[in-house]
Amino acid sequence: MGSLRVNNISGAKWFISFVDDHTRVTWLFLVKEKSETQSFVPNFHKMIQTRFQAKIQILRSDNAKEYFNSILVEYFRENGIVQQSSCIDTLQQNGVDEQKNRHLLEVARSVMFSMNVPKQYWGEAILTATYLINRMRSRVLQFKIPCQVLLSVFPHTRLISSIPPKIFGSPAFVRIESQNRSKLDPKALK
Repeated sequence: MGSLRVNNISGAKWFISFVDDHTRVTWLFLVKEKSETQSFVPNFHKMIQTRFQAKIQILRSDNAKEYFNSILVEYFRENGIVQQSSCIDTLQQNGVDEQKNRHLLEVARSVMFSMNVPKQYWGEAILTATYLINRMRSRVLQFKIPCQVLLSVFPHTRLISSIPPKIFGSPAFVRIESQNRSKLDPKALK
């Protein structure tokens, strides 16, 4: 998804989302250049193989050219991954991912607006949205939680972190060392 008009604070302009059709768990990566896709896809595939001892059987994408370069086409062929793409201007053919991207953006936008966060933090907002959506009940899954469905299929995975969510946009303070301030200066920067 992208290119977003405002670069993220890390320099990202796009994001790549991978959605599991069965569990609806979403993995999301911020991307600075579209050319990074050719490294993200094999790395994601290796992560799935390592964590779940599973194989990606089909990778469905829109008709974007970054998925159809010689490097990725050869990688899919070597690893037995069927590559499917939607026709141009037919979002319906890639419905799961299109709906997921819209949902991610709506949640990220809501989080940003509610906390008055500047637009250059869209990447953090969308990563937070992904974290939250993976842990919210889904009508598509008969009101089960995507991460719980994934854990029921792969009970030995360590995917789900026990880190509780923090309030997005919370103020943070960075301590200023004593050698960098005078006695009347603040001890921390907001």
